[in-house]
Amino acid sequence: MPILGKVGRNHPSQIALRVGIYGLLTLGSICIIYPLLIVLGQTFSDQFDLRDNAIIPRYLLDRNELELKHIFAMQPQKLDLLASRHNRNQWTSQVNMRDDRDFYATRPEVFAEQGFSLDAHRQIVADLDEFKKTLDSDTMFVCVFRAEDYYRPFLRKRYGANADAVRKEFEKTGQWPAWVEHIYPGERERKHILSNRDRLGLAIMNHDFQSDYMTYHGVELLPPGNFTVPFWRPGRTNKDLMWREFKRSLPPESKLIISSDTYWHTFLKLKYPKIGLLNDAWGTSHVGFYGLKCPLAPPDDPTLRADWEEFIVKRWPRRLLRIPADYAPQWRDHVRQRLAAKVGKEKALGEAGKLMGRKLARWDDLPLPTRLPKDETLGRYWCEFTSTGTIPAERMVLDAPELGFRRFLREKYGDLAALNKAWKASFGSFDDVPLPLGLYDDAPIRFHPTRVRLSHMTESFERVFEYLTGRGRAIQNTFILVFFSLLSALTINPIAAYSLSRFPMRHTQKILIFFLATMAFPAEVAMIPNFLLLRDLGLLNTYTALIFPGMANGFAIFLLKGFFDSLPQELYEAAEIDGASELQVFRLVAMPLIAPILAYIGLTTFVIAYSSFMWAFVICPKQEMWTLMVWVYDFQMQNPGNNYIMAATALVSIPPMIVFLFANRIIMRGIVIPSMK
Repeated sequence: MPILGKVGRNHPSQIALRVGIYGLLTLGSICIIYPLLIVLGQTFSDQFDLRDNAIIPRYLLDRNELELKHIFAMQPQKLDLLASRHNRNQWTSQVNMRDDRDFYATRPEVFAEQGFSLDAHRQIVADLDEFKKTLDSDTMFVCVFRAEDYYRPFLRKRYGANADAVRKEFEKTGQWPAWVEHIYPGERERKHILSNRDRLGLAIMNHDFQSDYMTYHGVELLPPGNFTVPFWRPGRTNKDLMWREFKRSLPPESKLIISSDTYWHTFLKLKYPKIGLLNDAWGTSHVGFYGLKCPLAPPDDPTLRADWEEFIVKRWPRRLLRIPADYAPQWRDHVRQRLAAKVGKEKALGEAGKLMGRKLARWDDLPLPTRLPKDETLGRYWCEFTSTGTIPAERMVLDAPELGFRRFLREKYGDLAALNKAWKASFGSFDDVPLPLGLYDDAPIRFHPTRVRLSHMTESFERVFEYLTGRGRAIQNTFILVFFSLLSALTINPIAAYSLSRFPMRHTQKILIFFLATMAFPAEVAMIPNFLLLRDLGLLNTYTALIFPGMANGFAIFLLKGFFDSLPQELYEAAEIDGASELQVFRLVAMPLIAPILAYIGLTTFVIAYSSFMWAFVICPKQEMWTLMVWVYDFQMQNPGNNYIMAATALVSIPPMIVFLFANRIIMRGIVIPSMK
């Protein structure tokens, strides 16, 4: 019989009550779903737009936001580089960058002013990619966005080849490298590592890097160098050298050219902290630094020329500089003075020969390198010499990327008409062609926005999945823990409860009270005693330690006994009359009738075993025995961004959700069917 009759249901007060109840239920569901949608939205975001806490990030709907986000992701640590690259004076911070609401809309007009046609974007982008292949990778930055997609596979391939070489050498000579015997003193351990290519490669990498990475996925990207320092050179450690080798292997689209304008802007900002000071000195009215083009030849204006000469001599990067050989006498004097102060006049010539890699009979045999020498000491002397002003700025030859790009176009197209036809442009000469860096960054968003959006949406999930699947036995350990926890929970607990129900003893109630007493204390209270017990038994870092303490559950036994007690005794008697044994009664009669409660116990057991972090972390200090949740914690410590944390949380929540949906049908069937009867 319904609570509300048909007549009463139409009363205004009853209608208002129902509306209020449904409204509260709707509000409650929103309060539950909204935070989950926020979590999902943050998995699609990154440090550019995380603070929005948006369910649907703006870049999924706004093309301008997508382009700004994509540009920011290229080098988030170098906003000045990005602002200079796109001539945006307002990009003084991430907030100001996001406020640039007309950036995407004004790009076609900017490209038209530079002489580029968007209709020829494929050819322009292809030419710039081809030009990048001719450049020294040390003069370019790595595009940070998704660089891990290339770096970790590169390391695995590189050191996997080294591992193969070590194994072949061992098979040939029967001897290990000395460092292997030092790190792995046990013969058994050395044989084990020999049989595992990835582990041997990782050991070789750790030896080279002087590190202790557990997998290739833990190797972090190197930060960008301080490109604004004119004397900056790449590091000389094995890790730095490997990074340089990796940069050379990258596809062109993952490398960023640093234009001459960027170096010029950096110099001007250091000399004139505010644009007003520059305008006063030059007698101009510029609105910002980033619109100023770097002169690649001596300018005519005296004030501008003085700044340009200072820039070339003092601030132009030495790795992009060549000098004429006719200043060799001044170079020798400089080196002689520096070495004499270091080792004495008598040893100076010999020391210079060591730096050159050959013996020098006299100082006149010391040549002047036209480029930055590779030797660290000689390179430092060369940088000092070129910055003294001995060589005038107009005599220095600049290896500017703009000049190199124009030479590349001349060699490829031969004449200007062929270039204008291919690019659908109307340049008056090759010297008028600028670097198409802005068009290069704009083309993917303008012509392939879906691909770029998907790349940003899935980046967090791919990083998490790559990390967790690369953790050796993480998935295997978790599967074994969950499987045997479920197996024991669905066998030991029902058997114990059935025994107490079918064969009651005088102290059955006391036993049940004892089981319930285990619920009075949180699990953390027993963690240390359990740890000490398992340690004394020698079971740490074993599957037994993970599974054994949770094989039986007092509350589950109490709950199951109540269900067994509620079953009619006539069922047991009928089974006995049919000749069923006690095991058959338990398996064929009792167990099918308590399927809903078994589903509930299985669900809770799965969730506890799958999500248990602290127990697995404490009882298995060895990383090879860590479960998935411990590695998730480790990942979140190494990747503190909210997008990675939320993505890890969402990804590892999928198995419990699947198990819940499966168990929910059984639980609901046990609730609905009895009520219908």
